[in-house]
Amino acid sequence: MNDFLLQEAKKYNVSAQFDINKNLPSFQITVKDHQLTIAAPDETELLYGVYDFAEKFNGFCFFEPGEDLFHADKVAKDLPDGVLIPARKPLLKNRGFIQEFPFDHETSMLFDWMAKNKLNYLQTWLKYYDDLSEKVKQEAKIRGITIESGHHSFNYWISGKDYGKSHPEFFAEINGKRIDPTSNRSSLLLSEQLCTTNPELRNELVKNMLLYCQKHPEIKYISLVPNDGFGWCECQNCSKFYDKNKRGDFYSISEHVYPADKIYQQLFNEVADKLHKKRPDIILTMCAYINYCRPSDGFKLKKGMAVNFAPYWRCVNHEIFDENCPINSHYKSDILAWSKIKDGGEINIYEYYMGVNFYLSLPLIHFREVFREIKWYADHHIDGILTQFHIAHWSVYGMNFYLMAKAARGENSETTIDEVFKNVFGDNAQKAKIFYTAVKDLLKNLGKCHITYPYAILSRTTEEDFKVLVEKAKPLQNKDLIIWCEYMLKFKQLFDTYHNGKLKISDVDDFLNWIKKSGDKRVFVHSKFATYFQALKDCLKNKKTWIHFNLDWEDQHILKQEKMFQKQQ
Repeated sequence: MNDFLLQEAKKYNVSAQFDINKNLPSFQITVKDHQLTIAAPDETELLYGVYDFAEKFNGFCFFEPGEDLFHADKVAKDLPDGVLIPARKPLLKNRGFIQEFPFDHETSMLFDWMAKNKLNYLQTWLKYYDDLSEKVKQEAKIRGITIESGHHSFNYWISGKDYGKSHPEFFAEINGKRIDPTSNRSSLLLSEQLCTTNPELRNELVKNMLLYCQKHPEIKYISLVPNDGFGWCECQNCSKFYDKNKRGDFYSISEHVYPADKIYQQLFNEVADKLHKKRPDIILTMCAYINYCRPSDGFKLKKGMAVNFAPYWRCVNHEIFDENCPINSHYKSDILAWSKIKDGGEINIYEYYMGVNFYLSLPLIHFREVFREIKWYADHHIDGILTQFHIAHWSVYGMNFYLMAKAARGENSETTIDEVFKNVFGDNAQKAKIFYTAVKDLLKNLGKCHITYPYAILSRTTEEDFKVLVEKAKPLQNKDLIIWCEYMLKFKQLFDTYHNGKLKISDVDDFLNWIKKSGDKRVFVHSKFATYFQALKDCLKNKKTWIHFNLDWEDQHILKQEKMFQKQQ
């Protein structure tokens, strides 16, 4: 057995024999004559067995990165002979996170937490993987974590900085002119794409991918994903792939543009074929998102391909497979369409169990739902569940992440949720249940549907709703949860002041200063707030109506969506 496995067993008081058994689908723990044995098909599963035993029988709780909890009263004294924890195939093969920020001092504790909760997959941006040290790569490897170096990647493979001047023909033509591509490496690149039908561009993509894989021989998953947003090329050749008179769909926030599934997937298919002639071991990932959500006619998800399906701005008041939801019912249809065209490839669901980045720590309670959704995914041949996350707001969404990990391994929802409350909140478990029930009730009272942007929740609640949460948080004596509820109340007050026509820029600054000085441990992703609220300050300065982030198509979509949801009441 490797030294790390033995070290972790000692650290968590797991005195066991270890046995590699290739016939088992996962770890299995048995007791005979007081001797504990952990058997598993590989060393990663043996490690999972150590952590599972530590949580279930040795009093540990691995709820939060970097902070193991220990309850001495939960240490089992006598273990009966027989199978203590039976081997059970995980519901989903790929289980993990999507990281949309650079690796930092918390990365090591993230990998540690992932292994303790049997998560094995991390998707990150290519540009962030470039900066990952060999030491931390090894920390992931020894814990069985696969890293997909990917995400939005058009600009990584063919950057404006490297190709903008020398090959302007590689970039999209809009209204008869080639765009001047953004060279800023950190830009979101909204509405900047490539001229994807250009044969030289395709060859350059494959050349750069092969060089990348040679430079990073440990990488097995890379992506070919459009830049975020729209802006597809309208040159003569590219225009053959779509009807400019046809528009995208309401549910996927693309009514203002034409579908791009065919042009994107045709590019992806050819690049994958050329890449696999030289590197058949590499899995090329794609994204299904906004105006390229569904597979185009004739496309097959072949061996060596993977799709990350993103139900962006899904409804969180309905499960993803709910036919009665005007948003999720379409995402369900798309997921089933991808499942139908699987031909050796993989499908991961790219989730938002934190809302999205600009939901800004507003509430999303997805406890029982995550168990039912993951079971539905497994029943329909989905391979993985990944969610966006930030350690910095763990106090708000950590329960979602923790329960997602347990659901993906196939644990029982009611038993698990009850145990989680006891292990995380101890003597305050019942009060915590009352608190989270109140938060969930607030979301349910918003109406049949709720999409995770601030306007939706703040326009359909009262100040009193949030005062109730503040009072229910206080008995928990949890500083972060109290700060969270006070923040929601202050955000609601700011929102109402704006809609009463009395908000000043100084009020926004006071709100941001309160957030900055709140003393939270893990409530806010602080970097997001200045970016988001600059849009509000711009509106106040320019006397423009503030809806969300001052993207016209996005604001118009929100207003249309809100009208639809009002009719549901």
